[in-house]
Amino acid sequence: MSTRDPAAAARAYISLGWSLTLGHRYRPRQGCTCAEEDCALPGAHPLAGESPQLHEDTVDEVVSTAPGAALIAGTNRFDVIMVPRMLGVAVMAELDRRTPTPCFFTEDSCALLVLPSTGLHAVVDDGIDVYSGPEGWVALPPSRGVRWDTAPWLEGTATPRELLHGVQVRPSLEKAFRMSRSGTR
Repeated sequence: MSTRDPAAAARAYISLGWSLTLGHRYRPRQGCTCAEEDCALPGAHPLAGESPQLHEDTVDEVVSTAPGAALIAGTNRFDVIMVPRMLGVAVMAELDRRTPTPCFFTEDSCALLVLPSTGLHAVVDDGIDVYSGPEGWVALPPSRGVRWDTAPWLEGTATPRELLHGVQVRPSLEKAFRMSRSGTR
């Protein structure tokens, strides 16, 4: 599955049962279409108000009308555990040895996808944010600055990767934060 082609990526996410909308776009030398001068997530956040949900039969048409638009997923089918990037690298190295976990990186963060309503069980530090439920959202690849480390499907297939419970991710997060505090690498 390609996550570089926005329409193909959108179809893949929809096939996982994820609710998906288009978000803002980033325009080189012009910034984010939200027009906020100091936009914290240029080209990788939802549009203001209600955005129409993407559907399999209209993805190509809708995505082609907004080149570079972010793909925004609601967090109703998964929770997102957001941690600082370097800690996320350590967590993913450990999780990959046991159970590869859907994970993507932004410039500053690592996002781990876990079972819905379980992300709070993984909070071991104030440096962790959890996005969950119908009000939560996340920008997915190929949104600007967002890249998969471990895609949510098994490589080369459309088979969804199994999501872990937040409790299963917690020990890896505890270890990464402990190592970070002690200066261990």
